Amino acid sequence: MVDIVLPVGAGLFIGILIGLTGMGGGALMTPFLLIVMKFDPVLAVGTDLAFAAITKISGGIQHRREKNVSLKRVFWMASGSIPASILGAQFILRQTENRTLIEETLPTLLGVTLIIVSVIILARVFRFLGPNKIVEVKWPPAWALFVIGAIGGVLVGMTSIGGGTVIMALLLIFYSIPLNLMVGIDVVHGALLAAIAALNYAFAVQIDWRFVGLLLIGSIPGAWFGAKMVKRLNRRLVRGMLAVLVFGAGIELLM
Repeated sequence: MVDIVLPVGAGLFIGILIGLTGMGGGALMTPFLLIVMKFDPVLAVGTDLAFAAITKISGGIQHRREKNVSLKRVFWMASGSIPASILGAQFILRQTENRTLIEETLPTLLGVTLIIVSVIILARVFRFLGPNKIVEVKWPPAWALFVIGAIGGVLVGMTSIGGGTVIMALLLIFYSIPLNLMVGIDVVHGALLAAIAALNYAFAVQIDWRFVGLLLIGSIPGAWFGAKMVKRLNRRLVRGMLAVLVFGAGIELLM
């Protein structure tokens, strides 16, 4: 029974975070698979990407219904992120026989990435970074969306982290976009990015589809609920809680 309840509960919790913030998918699911479920690192990345793709498709549909999505900006971000994610995924998949890289270097990279991301999010929550007061809306130009997408894409391909957390952090620091639109764009883009990256791992048979199914039982309604609530909750509180969770997961991976 625990083997079913634990992944369903984890999927529900992370699905709500994805719908609410656009963040928290890989940043929490991959550490959960590695630390709690004891997955092999490459299998954990592939399984998380498949889970994230389907969960974000669900959340993205709801955000589209709520009119939170700019497809033009999703296109510019994806034009940088998709090729970068393919390169990142192929690099990791070609190193599966290098056990030092997979068992030591990859978890360390995951841990360091999580800690950096959590610090950036907390700095934005307390307004050490980005605008310290409400300012006029400032959208990133097309070239910036391309670069931000490429940075997130290579991290997603290698670690499954970055599609939501890193991209959202960069948008929060340098631009001022209404929260509901930022989250909607990030969730729809994240669905596309995760799906492309997951295909690389699926062809290499590095996805546990049974476990993905259990996670989705919780995450699909969770992402839908989070997308419905994004305009109603205190954004700083939600981001702060997420940052603390991500920081803890990063420390655990480094230990």
